[in-house]
Amino acid sequence: MMAYHKLLQRQLNKYAGGNNITPDNLQLLLEAVNDSYLAFEKDKELSDHAFTISQQEYIEINTRLKEEVELRKLSIQKLKSILSHFISENKESFTEKDDNLLEIVDQLTDEMNRRKAVEQQLLLAKEEAEKASIAKSDFLSVISHEIRTPLNAVIGMGHLLHKNQPRPDQVENLNALRISADNLLVLINDILDFNKIEAGKLDLEAAPFSVKKLAKDIVRANTNGANERENGISLLIDDKIPDYLLGDSLRLGQVLNNLVANAVKFTQKGFISVRVDLAELNAKSAVIKFSVIDTGVGIAPENVRGIFLPFMQASTSITRKYGGTGLGLAITRKILQLLNSDIEVETKVGKGSKFFFSIELDIVVTNPENPYEFDIIDFDLKQACILLAEDTMFNVFYATQLLESWNSQVEVAENGQIAVEMMKTGNYDLILMDLHMPVMDGYTAAIKIREFNTTIPIVALTASVSGNVREKVMEAGMQDYVTKPLNPDEFYIKVRKYLI
Repeated sequence: MMAYHKLLQRQLNKYAGGNNITPDNLQLLLEAVNDSYLAFEKDKELSDHAFTISQQEYIEINTRLKEEVELRKLSIQKLKSILSHFISENKESFTEKDDNLLEIVDQLTDEMNRRKAVEQQLLLAKEEAEKASIAKSDFLSVISHEIRTPLNAVIGMGHLLHKNQPRPDQVENLNALRISADNLLVLINDILDFNKIEAGKLDLEAAPFSVKKLAKDIVRANTNGANERENGISLLIDDKIPDYLLGDSLRLGQVLNNLVANAVKFTQKGFISVRVDLAELNAKSAVIKFSVIDTGVGIAPENVRGIFLPFMQASTSITRKYGGTGLGLAITRKILQLLNSDIEVETKVGKGSKFFFSIELDIVVTNPENPYEFDIIDFDLKQACILLAEDTMFNVFYATQLLESWNSQVEVAENGQIAVEMMKTGNYDLILMDLHMPVMDGYTAAIKIREFNTTIPIVALTASVSGNVREKVMEAGMQDYVTKPLNPDEFYIKVRKYLI
């Protein structure tokens, strides 16, 4: 007898009474077998569907894995490419087979640590450079003070000797002394100004001044030099320029004086023309154009750019023939840039040069009865009583001679402490206070005087030109300061300003 599949045998036993099939239970068996077929088809359909879904997921997952592998390879290649530009020279470069991310990360970590060490070294170097810059500034400030103090005596004594009706042969010697002292002063000022510009400590002031008077004074100051070189010099000022403008007359004057002095210096038996024109007039401001034109040696086109660089001149022969540090035009350009302007030049070798610039300044409305500027006419201080606090004998002698020649009475205090005591008992119209004195300096003396007298004007006398002098002077309660060497005209104007 045939052996059936165990599932069929189980159905025979259940529906057909074992192997004895009768017509009645045959129908039941067939129905059971049919149900089995139907169930099998459903199961097969579900199985096929599940397989199809699994296969699609597999294909998708496999595709994503391939993409991720490719992306990883590309990322590693890019990472190696980037790192190859930054790793130290003593490190080996990556090869195509270097795909170990841990090794790459280790190299990256080493490089980051190396760069941090380099950054630390750079930071230390920067701090050392800053310390060196401060030390340089301090050194120049000290040197400035130490040079200016005796130079004040040299210039002062020359000025006093000029006033004492010297013999003709002495006049020539005194002129040589004056020119040499002035050149030395210009040299010192240029070096110190350039140092302040480099350090970003060149402060600009804003005060009312007359552009017309400034230009006249500068041309007048350079007239003797022009005459010595047999040059003619002229000044043309636009009448429409407002009488008073707001700006830094000292720095603007320095720029204009540099240009005029250079024109005189590089012109022989020629002509220098200075023009001040009104380029534009607005409701509250005016644009002024300054031009300095000469018939001097001129500048070759390839050298024009270099003349505005520090310590550079058009050629080495210029330095040998005319002297100078080559700082004048560099400082001029820097100052003009601080004033929102710039210097321009038109020049031709053997034909001369034209330097010009424009600057916008606010207009100041003034009371004609109380102008901001005045011309020096009589040099009369009308018996004003002045306390001079100064410890250097030559400075005392020079300042006293000047002040007394201007019809004033002068009493001298050898240091700040004596000045404070004299103020308590004396009656003075003005105090001239040297800043560096033994026993008590000028700053401390001014502070102590302000404790019991807040009205008397105090003007500082200083040979220092450091950037914070003005600030410290004001903080100590003083109104103004005058720098040494004392220029008689400027000194008189400053003194008279606080005695009016």
